[in-house]
Amino acid sequence: MAWGMYLVFGVVAFFAFIIWYAIRDNRRNMAKQEAYFASMFPDLVAFFHPKNVLEFVRARLAQAPARGGMRVKAPPGFAAHIADVSFETDKKGREREVWRILDEANREVTRFFFDSDAKDGMVRVGEGKFRVARNQDRVRYWHPDREFKWTPPGAWKFTTRVFDQQVETDHGMVTFSDSSSSSSRTAATAAAAAGLVAAGGTFDGGGASAGWDGKSAGAGAADGGEGGGTETSATTSY
Repeated sequence: MAWGMYLVFGVVAFFAFIIWYAIRDNRRNMAKQEAYFASMFPDLVAFFHPKNVLEFVRARLAQAPARGGMRVKAPPGFAAHIADVSFETDKKGREREVWRILDEANREVTRFFFDSDAKDGMVRVGEGKFRVARNQDRVRYWHPDREFKWTPPGAWKFTTRVFDQQVETDHGMVTFSDSSSSSSRTAATAAAAAGLVAAGGTFDGGGASAGWDGKSAGAGAADGGEGGGTETSATTSY
């Protein structure tokens, strides 16, 4: 009888250890990937983590702002801030939806443009552009120098131009997949690839010369120009 109890206890302890080890390994892996994101995209860390962009785009697609502009308290993805939303016309005569994120003192801390098409909601920040799929939780980011794909809760695929190859994280490893062949080379840890920060590339290994919408890399910068906006006074919450 006693031996049976010891056996049951041993089996339970073994499976408890396996579960604990898997959870710890997953947390460590996610921490490494987050560190890689922070080192490669320092300009996005403060406000534009993909989980925040996903939250914002989901809410924005569900509810469009008033055409005359509005002020949004605690906008999704930017809960600790306020957003002024307005519509401006750029130099090419295109109307653009502008979101200005303000701090408690009403000082602008960042801004971006929102757009959408039949497949995605889009957030443009400087030269970069996020695309969030309408029908699935997937975030893609394109920039002339670097790119990534992200799916919750924290699966990343980075692209750099050092090897003109895709960088994919998997259980603490970083794999460089050559787009012109089936071979791959695996680095020991994500930290080993942190020195690749200054590079860029595309998802298909063809260079980062064009965005998803077919525009040249300079088009993103051109889109960053400002037009004349309208001041807003209405206040609402998403």
